[in-house]
Amino acid sequence: MGEEGRSVAPGWVLDGQGRLMRELKPHMGRRLPDFDYSQRRIYEITIVLEDRRPILGRLVKRGEGDWAVEPSEIGGIVLACWREITVRWPQVELIEDQLMPEHFHGVLFVKEQLPKGKSLGNIIGSFKSRSTSEVGNYLAARGEEPGNPAARGGEPNGGPGSARGRVRPRFWAEGYVDTILFGKGQLARMIHYLRDNPRRLGVKREHPELFKVTRELKIEGIGRFSAIGNHFLLMRSAFHQIQVSRRYFAYARDARGNLLKDAPPAVATREFEEKLAAALAAGKGGAVLVSPCISQGEREIARRAFAAGYRVITLANKGFSPLYKPGGKLFESCAAGNLLMLAPVGWPYQPAEKPMARIDALVLNRIAQLIAGEGACEIDYKGATLANVDAEVCKVV
Repeated sequence: MGEEGRSVAPGWVLDGQGRLMRELKPHMGRRLPDFDYSQRRIYEITIVLEDRRPILGRLVKRGEGDWAVEPSEIGGIVLACWREITVRWPQVELIEDQLMPEHFHGVLFVKEQLPKGKSLGNIIGSFKSRSTSEVGNYLAARGEEPGNPAARGGEPNGGPGSARGRVRPRFWAEGYVDTILFGKGQLARMIHYLRDNPRRLGVKREHPELFKVTRELKIEGIGRFSAIGNHFLLMRSAFHQIQVSRRYFAYARDARGNLLKDAPPAVATREFEEKLAAALAAGKGGAVLVSPCISQGEREIARRAFAAGYRVITLANKGFSPLYKPGGKLFESCAAGNLLMLAPVGWPYQPAEKPMARIDALVLNRIAQLIAGEGACEIDYKGATLANVDAEVCKVV
């Protein structure tokens, strides 16, 4: 056995070329450390089918920009089991659900402390067990025991005999993803996100080339990147780098420290206004704006650029999961061909949040300079020489 995959430090392994890579960990089982999942709280849950077989429903287009998922018989069973949760768990109120062809979203409110020894995991576990049993009973009644071809009613190619159309002994994939809703307005945004899921899936299917995660996009003279979005933005003739010092701009925050992006900023200097005006003028003139969007000022300029429909290349310090899709304004910009997201191949996807280390920021800002070319801005690397930064870039691209 070679060195590939060998752990060399906690959380790090060697890849096939001897490069240091972050170790990937399963996402579906991650929980907020030290959080009491038996307490009163609103949760959003995502559960996926084993092997992501698209048998829960069929995506249909009802009009321009209007998409929906029509449940299959199996999808109908899943919905019925979800809506029966309150029978067994009177402490729970169901708020929203959204069935997708190969996964399920639900929002529930644990409105009072759960019984001793019980938690959110018990609620979701009982739902998964109940729905698995009911689907098995349904298939058995049709003479289709689990492990044999499933009924029609899912996505195309999901009929009898197809690999996608089989319900194996494990119906759901192991685990689930939970989002705990803490902030004001978060519930309304989550409900909108769930209801908009079919439309986003429809847009992805209409523009697959813009939403495909590429693992090895080579940028001549720079290196290799993971990417999602419009690769042709790299072929534009004009670029403009966005780089804003943290001291130039800061969002307002509430008493709990949450950012208030729609409130007047806490800090907005003349330097920021000049950089904002220059970037928007360049975007209006057809230049592609380039930035890792690290500081709040950089993110604010990018936000204004997305709203105006300008072209933007962003840089990230970790790659993208195979099923990644950008959210919010990023999604709409991607669908319009106005976005390209890049991440150095040496920083692969990892489920957990990756903090932005100083070396990450130096590397990403330098890559942005190299992409922008004549549109690059001068950057003070604060103690690091350009040669040292370039050496770090070479390690990850």
